[in-house]
Amino acid sequence: MGNNIESNIAFSSERFSSLLKSDFIVNKGNYIKYSIATIGVFIALASLISINAVIDINSLKHLTELTGRIMDDAIRAKQLSYGSMYLALSSWILCIGLTVCGSLTFSNFSSKKKRISSLMIPASRSEKFLLQVLIYFVGGTFMLIIGLLLGLLICQITFGGGSAPINSVFEFLDKEFSGSLTIIMILVALFGNSLYALGSSLWPKLSWIKTWVILMVVQWAFTAIFMILAAANINWDAFFTLFIGLGKDNMWILIWSGITILAILNLVCWGLAWLRFKNTQIIQRFMTK
Repeated sequence: MGNNIESNIAFSSERFSSLLKSDFIVNKGNYIKYSIATIGVFIALASLISINAVIDINSLKHLTELTGRIMDDAIRAKQLSYGSMYLALSSWILCIGLTVCGSLTFSNFSSKKKRISSLMIPASRSEKFLLQVLIYFVGGTFMLIIGLLLGLLICQITFGGGSAPINSVFEFLDKEFSGSLTIIMILVALFGNSLYALGSSLWPKLSWIKTWVILMVVQWAFTAIFMILAAANINWDAFFTLFIGLGKDNMWILIWSGITILAILNLVCWGLAWLRFKNTQIIQRFMTK
């Protein structure tokens, strides 16, 4: 019995591989539906934008034929405009998608029946936790990126607007601080995922809605605090002058401090999610059904 307990506590790559295969066999239908829905959102967005872009660009081409005026600059501007519109909207959808993936991470604990089924699987808690992270964080992020890229491909094929925003992104990356700012934006997006994953571990049922409500309450509370501080007799000019006066060289300190804080916040959320997952029982407070 002692050996069985020890083997259940330890992480086994062989057992994890078997767990991954069996989970895919049982739930592959749901995973395929999630994947199709995820990619479908980006394809639908790209298709709608492409239809409008093609109509606009064709009207410019027709105007060129009628007047003999060269409209190449206007056409390129339309391509960049519609392509950038897709990239901006799809990036927003990707961020929302990450929160949805986070809220689904521990959906296997949303009911007593599911908890019994999950907890009775012959595998350690660390293996089960890693399985959920691999499916919903790694797999979910991968499918979101695939959907975004497919949408860009549709834009490129239909009206040549896929490469224009990508070129703008590369131009941005060539500028100073752009790489670090990109890391910050990625960590912010991942923080949304880790927050909702933590929420999923705390309240697996209707996790996204409950987490969103709590975050809105926290946001309103901080907004009220900032409004009170703004109305207070504080020397804000001196406060902002302190940061402005740091200079370009010291800006790296602020940027990397932000990166470090965001990385720590992500790790803390996942660490708390693991502690909650590890200590979850079949019947306990707030999870009796």
